[in-house]
Amino acid sequence: MKPRFTLTERNVDRFHWHGVNIELNLSYDNILVMFQLFDDKKVSDNAKLPVALNMLVVERSLLAQLNGDQQKKLLIDIFKAKLNIDLENTERVNEMTNKDNSTDGDEEDETFQEFPIVDFTIDAERIFSSYLYDYKINLIEQQGKLLWNEFLALFNNLSEETPMKTAIKYRTCEVPKKTKENADQVKDIKKKKAFYELPQAKVMREARELKAYEDRMRRYKEARKQLAQENKAIKPTED
Repeated sequence: MKPRFTLTERNVDRFHWHGVNIELNLSYDNILVMFQLFDDKKVSDNAKLPVALNMLVVERSLLAQLNGDQQKKLLIDIFKAKLNIDLENTERVNEMTNKDNSTDGDEEDETFQEFPIVDFTIDAERIFSSYLYDYKINLIEQQGKLLWNEFLALFNNLSEETPMKTAIKYRTCEVPKKTKENADQVKDIKKKKAFYELPQAKVMREARELKAYEDRMRRYKEARKQLAQENKAIKPTED
């Protein structure tokens, strides 16, 4: 969810689509509510489409002129152009992952594993406090005013001292190998990683750990089986 931010773009809340200039509601709070809608498993995908479009498009009479496929295409195009989200290839939109946070191309590594590091609902209190700490911005007062691209630009440049950046730090840092000298440090890092870990990230981590354990056990059993076969094949020598 890397923002396409520019200081020269005008009419950020306008979207030119098939010859029509469409006014959009891109206030950050409206976008976050829409993200929650998309991640709500209790709402069917068919129901999400019209609700999302009605939240985004100011002049709703335009939507009545489009059929279902056209409405779907419009929503996908708005997400790509204005939110930089590929709606067709994204399972969850209400979060940021370590891929979004990467700046050195690590995600191209075959061993790279994508996991969530920000949940805009769970982290709401941290985000609010961080904006107030860094920018003296009260996000409640900015509802309906602060646009999504502005919100995201500020979010991505929060200082390391803010509650949100502290959470991201411990969600993404590696636990160093334990030694006599750093035992207390390792213990503290593990404790903080557990405290800040997102529920969905915990599920993914435990699944990876289970798979790694099963792979180790499989290799262990295969090694023992091979050793037994080799021992069986060795015949005792006669004096």
